[in-house]
Amino acid sequence: MHVHPQVLMSHVHRFYGLGPFFVMDTWPISPNKTLVIADPELAAQVAQTRSLDKHPVLAESVQHIVGSRSMLLASGDTWKRMRAVFNPGFSSSHLMNVLASVIVDEGLIFCGKLLRFAEAGKLVYLEEVATALAIDVIGRVVLDMQFHAQTGENELVSAFRASARWTKTYSGLNPFANMNPIRPVMAWWYARKMNRYLEKVLVERFASRKQDNSMRKHRRKHVIDLALEEHIKENNGEPVDIRAANDSFKWMAIDNIKTFIFAGHDTTSTTICYIFYLLYQNPECMAEVRKEHDEVFGVEIDLAAERIKQSPHLLNKLPYSTAVIKEVLRLYPAASTVRMGDSSTPISVDGITYSTESYLVWISNHSISRRADIYPDPDVFQPQRFISGDPVKDAWRPFERGPRNCIGQELAILEMKITMVLAARKFDVVPAYNEMDRLVKRGKGPNTVYGERAYQMLIASAKPRDGMPVIIREATRKGDN
Repeated sequence: MHVHPQVLMSHVHRFYGLGPFFVMDTWPISPNKTLVIADPELAAQVAQTRSLDKHPVLAESVQHIVGSRSMLLASGDTWKRMRAVFNPGFSSSHLMNVLASVIVDEGLIFCGKLLRFAEAGKLVYLEEVATALAIDVIGRVVLDMQFHAQTGENELVSAFRASARWTKTYSGLNPFANMNPIRPVMAWWYARKMNRYLEKVLVERFASRKQDNSMRKHRRKHVIDLALEEHIKENNGEPVDIRAANDSFKWMAIDNIKTFIFAGHDTTSTTICYIFYLLYQNPECMAEVRKEHDEVFGVEIDLAAERIKQSPHLLNKLPYSTAVIKEVLRLYPAASTVRMGDSSTPISVDGITYSTESYLVWISNHSISRRADIYPDPDVFQPQRFISGDPVKDAWRPFERGPRNCIGQELAILEMKITMVLAARKFDVVPAYNEMDRLVKRGKGPNTVYGERAYQMLIASAKPRDGMPVIIREATRKGDN
């Protein structure tokens, strides 16, 4: 069934009634003994109190996509420098005040596509549509470039998607499944295409900085502009020559742009899919979302985009929509973290310490978020728990916590909110797995996990099964004719 490993770990934890951590030894399927953490306090010990380095298995999985100079794979002072360079561009205030309008523009293209799908009445795969939206947003926010993933083809996006398809998987039982001799060749080929494309973009981008300072002062600054400014500060204000003297910064920038595309598209696109999936299944929650949007942005739905552009801080007045996002990420976390255990960072349970040395330490967000003692009725969609509930410290961690938390989490949540405001009142997104079965004539066999057809699979990251087939309909609300 190719279930995502995080779902399997959660099932093992629940089925056997295991405690706050357990050890999995699956040799020869995997050479790594895995210490699975299913407790928020223990998670904090290895990611917040002390922050273990990322495990080498992460590089084995995604380095062909993000590159060797990615902050996702870096550690120590190298990681700190990268994080400091890119932090300003991903700050909440910068995104809200400067870049919310470009996210709205891409969201309107997304809504236009949904309208055309509604008019056609045909089955579509929502994950593909949402991924194109997320990639276009990353292009606008990071590079001030239009990738046109939603409306056409782009060389970088095509190479990125092809590279992701060659990612190793760890959800099967065949230890030879990842020994494909063609894999490294294809990984090199698509990495080369992505690198050449981005190198050209950066050369042109930084050459434009030689324009008059007064023009640059009033230009909207994007993530790459702020990163360059931070780098110049580190070099005592010396000008940057991207083509010659500063080769190391160029390749660091290229690999981290690829990282933002990789990490930024999967959390956002997957969560957007599950937002609409769960809201359709829970109409009382959808009604509450629509009511909140009416109250904050007015009942004229088509005016919402302009109101966001004029007053982006209205997005901070959406407690229920925010709770929906948090609850979706609780049920379907898009990612988790794997760390390299060491002798200096044991875990402690009831006063007893256990070494993490030589283990792959996996903070299993899915296991934590499905614990009934932390979240009552853990398999039930209840956004209200994030409004009136008493949250357990450090339990909600879809973007991880501590110094290695996700740099793009503010962007992801902002994009999800904007997408909800623009689309939730206009469309009903109807799951269509049965229709897909009839079209593709799927064979018999188990096809649900916890009763859900849209369970998570591993395709470079956590994705809804089969790309989440849906039928889009224009929404009909009370009072409409």
